[in-house]
Amino acid sequence: MVIIDLGCGKNKRPSAFGFDCRIESGVNAICNLEELLPLRSNCVDLVYISHVMEHVRNLLLFMEEVYRVCKPGAQVQVTVPYYTSRGAFRDPTHVRYITEDTFQYFEQPTDYGTRTDFRIEAVSYETRKPFRYLPEYFRKRCRRHLWNVVENMYVTLRVVKS
Repeated sequence: MVIIDLGCGKNKRPSAFGFDCRIESGVNAICNLEELLPLRSNCVDLVYISHVMEHVRNLLLFMEEVYRVCKPGAQVQVTVPYYTSRGAFRDPTHVRYITEDTFQYFEQPTDYGTRTDFRIEAVSYETRKPFRYLPEYFRKRCRRHLWNVVENMYVTLRVVKS
């Protein structure tokens, strides 16, 4: 099984091959994630992307590259700061804010002509206290209408290829 961790830094996932733009302990290959990934097409089974997408200027190209290197049925696990969290705004290197709806643009059919077809399998949230103790109905309302209810969002995508 081929597992890659894009933008892993020094926190590379166990048994993954780590890519980053900086030399860190645990990084296996230096590469600019804003360009083509140095992998052949249809070779990856699992991709980890943790706190990377909010830094990528050309997100369409990045997601097309992730899609290209993935085998049919591959899984992509994404962690991002939630768009209404303090963490999304705190880092001056963030170039975008990501919501659960962002990932719909990489499903088919797409209005943007992207060469991707990801199926959204799961979305979960790292909810702050005291909101995490509320029933889901209220957590959802708070998440959508209040700031700093959710720190991070976790999204699992499945690659759809014929």
